[in-house]
Amino acid sequence: MKILNIACGAVGAYFCGRLAQHGADAAVCVRRDAELIRKDGFQIKSIAGDFIFRPAMVLENAADYPDTADYIFLTSKVLPEADPLELLRGVVKPGSVIVLIQNGIGIEDRLAEAFPENEILSAVAYIGVTRVAAGKIEHKGAGKLIIGKFGGGESNACRKLCQLFEAAGVTAEYTCNIAFYRWKKLLWNVPFNALSVLSGGLLTGEMTDNGRMEKLCAELMREVIAVAHGCGVELAEDMIGENIEYTRNFPPYKTSMLIDCENHRPLEVDAIVGNVVKLAEKLNINVPHLETIYTLLKAFDNHARTAGK
Repeated sequence: MKILNIACGAVGAYFCGRLAQHGADAAVCVRRDAELIRKDGFQIKSIAGDFIFRPAMVLENAADYPDTADYIFLTSKVLPEADPLELLRGVVKPGSVIVLIQNGIGIEDRLAEAFPENEILSAVAYIGVTRVAAGKIEHKGAGKLIIGKFGGGESNACRKLCQLFEAAGVTAEYTCNIAFYRWKKLLWNVPFNALSVLSGGLLTGEMTDNGRMEKLCAELMREVIAVAHGCGVELAEDMIGENIEYTRNFPPYKTSMLIDCENHRPLEVDAIVGNVVKLAEKLNINVPHLETIYTLLKAFDNHARTAGK
């Protein structure tokens, strides 16, 4: 099995590293530390067992990959400067399956238009994993994937990939309705990621204190549900209370967007919030709370990018 992971960071290193442990020929394309990774591999400290992932090949330009990959993983942040078409240009060959392990909604459409003959698998990841130093990864929580064919329906390629992950010790759930799970994860990501940044750094537990912030989280989730319904995805209203209660009872932590903010990295504003607002506008659905946080978060991110130059 030949695998190529483009924009391989902490998430990609962990999941593709597990496949490599089980015998996959896994190459990576990295944005930094290429020489170090060629020499020492990825040093991964994991709650599921520490290991070293030594890629079959470490590239700085994906177009230099000399073979045809069975599965091409894209695990980059969904940012304007990380154009997926540019990242995949010259790499996608007939028969290659594209696998997106990324956050957000509406992230597959351009790829489906650009590569109509290639199957696209969309994956939702539940994992706590971070890069702590050059070539060093820490996996502290979860480690589950839910994978399905973009557009829905059966997929032998998806079933095979799930089986490969399971054999490698990674929980990988196959679904014929990946859109439901993308919206379900977004239901949590929209309020807690956005508000953790806009509040100046609140932890998750501080946003579920039965106060005004918790009410705002609930209102944002209610609007996300309305847009999901408009797109034909039925999310139950009681998911709002379930998300809040789960977060309240979980040890308080910093969201991934807050961590990116504190490290002066660009934020996934459009993938997580903006695309929902754009869908609402297209469907003529009133989402005043979403529009407000999108406007503020976009302005904050643009200001931070400009100030950092």
